[in-house]
Amino acid sequence: MTSIGKKRPDLILLDYEMPVCDGKMTLEMIRAEEELKNIPVIFLTAINDRANVEAVLKLKPAGYFLKPAAKDRLLAEIDRVLNSVSD
Repeated sequence: MTSIGKKRPDLILLDYEMPVCDGKMTLEMIRAEEELKNIPVIFLTAINDRANVEAVLKLKPAGYFLKPAAKDRLLAEIDRVLNSVSD
């Protein structure tokens, strides 16, 4: 969160499983910060159980990809999201 605040990224690729707090908690923290809440977040994760996926989707990420993601689909989604942000 500190690095996001120092240099605002155009997009965040986020995993669900991380050491300090999980991806859902991280996205909740991003959405709670006024200056960060509009940064698009795409999940790239191996977590595919219904409860966790639904919990994340309620936070309206820009996308949710399961690992291993198809490179072409992931890059196309990143391109789509970045182009929609700049419009």
